[in-house]
Amino acid sequence: MTSPHPIVPEPVVIDTDPGVDDAIALLMALSSPLLDIVGLTTTAGNVPIHPATRNALAILESLGRTDIPVARGATRPIRGRYAYSRHVHTAEGLTHPLPPPNTRTSHADAVQYLAQTLQARPGEVTVIALGPLTNLARLQRKYPSALRLAKRLFVMGGAVGVPGNVTPHAEFNFYSDPTAARLVIESEVPLSLIDMAPCRQVFLTRDDVVAAHPSTAEGVMAERLLAGWFRLDRTRERFNMYDPLTLVAAVCPEAIKFRSVTMTVDDSVTTDDSTLWGRCLVLDETGGPTRVAEPGGVDVATSLRVIRELLGWS
Repeated sequence: MTSPHPIVPEPVVIDTDPGVDDAIALLMALSSPLLDIVGLTTTAGNVPIHPATRNALAILESLGRTDIPVARGATRPIRGRYAYSRHVHTAEGLTHPLPPPNTRTSHADAVQYLAQTLQARPGEVTVIALGPLTNLARLQRKYPSALRLAKRLFVMGGAVGVPGNVTPHAEFNFYSDPTAARLVIESEVPLSLIDMAPCRQVFLTRDDVVAAHPSTAEGVMAERLLAGWFRLDRTRERFNMYDPLTLVAAVCPEAIKFRSVTMTVDDSVTTDDSTLWGRCLVLDETGGPTRVAEPGGVDVATSLRVIRELLGWS
């Protein structure tokens, strides 16, 4: 029996710096019947912009999705230099080799593509940002009203009330471009922030990957990427699902309970102490434009179920 209310996929643009966890999130999005990926924008972050863009193109081409445009984005942060994360993701970004892509990037750069897409479809397109927020901050500077035209905005980044994973205060994406993070957060554009607190609770183990038994092309690629990631370091026992949890938040609202706050992010404008750059500061606990996970607000079992289902893992 067909449903009287067929699913209409939600158009999304994913801003990404692949990276293994970005790749897993992208594979989940490609598999989701709830999402229609209308474009990818790339940024440097986990790796420089060239391998990040190549990886995005290669993933799409390997899965026969060259219909999805890829717009190349930020090479440098608003201030300073990207930290990169070669020790986690390798210098090339992916732990399973993919054939070099033949497809090319969009003529528009990431900022132009985001502006054109959001302005053409006001209130329709969701933006999911998985890397440093450089592209979104530059969009906000050049087209101040564009980001407000997004239907929803999800951001993976920050460490709210918990230690960071780069410094005691900062998570990798916010540390990589703290000024971009501050500009986006202080823009008061409503967004859902998936920070380190919920992300640390959702992970896959080495044994989980061995027992994956994928039934889809997306799931096979995910299994190979994760198996390669564990092979790089025999002491690794779990893979935290940072970016994949952000995808879960977009497709399964009941998986994370949020509270609304007003916050900012430290950078070189707010403090001379560089050890604090990327630190999240909650200014008002009673409300604001930024939604963050409540303490203990992530449903781990539901999150892992959604991840497995989207990857076609038994």
